[in-house]
This record gives sequence, C-alpha cells and structure tokens, in this order.
Amino acid sequence: MIAALSFVFWFLYATMLEYVVHRWVMHRPWRVLSMPFRTHTGFHHRIFHGAGAYHVQQKEDGDHIRLFKNWQACLWLGAHVPALWGLQWASGLPVFYGGMLGLAVYTVLYEYLHWFMHSPAGRWVERTRVFRVLDTHHRLHHQLWSANFNLMLPLGD
Repeated sequence: MIAALSFVFWFLYATMLEYVVHRWVMHRPWRVLSMPFRTHTGFHHRIFHGAGAYHVQQKEDGDHIRLFKNWQACLWLGAHVPALWGLQWASGLPVFYGGMLGLAVYTVLYEYLHWFMHSPAGRWVERTRVFRVLDTHHRLHHQLWSANFNLMLPLGD
C-alpha cells in the first residue's frame, strides 16, 4: 500500500515539476541556464508553432520532439535515487521502488504521448478520448506559448 501511494505521489510530483520547469525554465531566457530555453523555444516551438505546423513536416523535425535524450532520462531518474533512498532509509517506509516507478512511468508516458502528438500515425492510443483531450490541450500551448504548460496531466494549468 505504501509503495502504491509512493507511486502516485511521485507521479504527481513529476507533473508539477514538468509544469515548473516548462513554464519558468524552458520559456524564459535565463543568463545562467539558457540552453533549455534555446532548445525548447528556439527549436521545438519554431518548428511546431501550431499555425499549420503542429505535426512533423520533415523527417529531421522529429529530432526536436523528445524532451530527453536517453542518457538525460537516465540522469533525471538517477538524480532522484538519493532522495528516495534517503526517504526510505529515514522513514523505514517502502517508498523507493514505488517512487522510482512513478517517475519512470511518467517519463516514458510523457515522451511517447508527446511523440504521438507531433507525429500522428493512427495509433490506437491516438483514437482515445483522453489522448484527443490532451492533444488539444497541448496544441493550444503551441498556439499560445504562455498557457497550457503541462502535457500529460494538466494540474498546473
């Protein structure tokens, strides 16, 4: 039961972290941390601007859909290991595996759904009502960059 609650908590944490990073790091040019802004707003939003170019138009556009490279996803997940391990050690509660699984599931779902949104191919998931709602929500973000910062679970929006 505790592991399941840990899964839910860390899944929701990832949702809120996505919102914070997307809104205040990837959409604002910081002097010290400018790479996320340049790559996200400079490439992703330039290519997928929402006015007729929300989907992949050229093969190389697909390189700018994913948030994480494989090694970055491992780094993102690995960065949470000390916190989750320490929390489990300090509390004696089995939160580590549920938390890591929640973060991993969120990351994989985010990457796949984002890919499907910008690169539709008639997949079964694309025909679901939930996907269509999330896709519409994300499309609006590409049309109006100051809104709809969550992709998967729009709690921050």
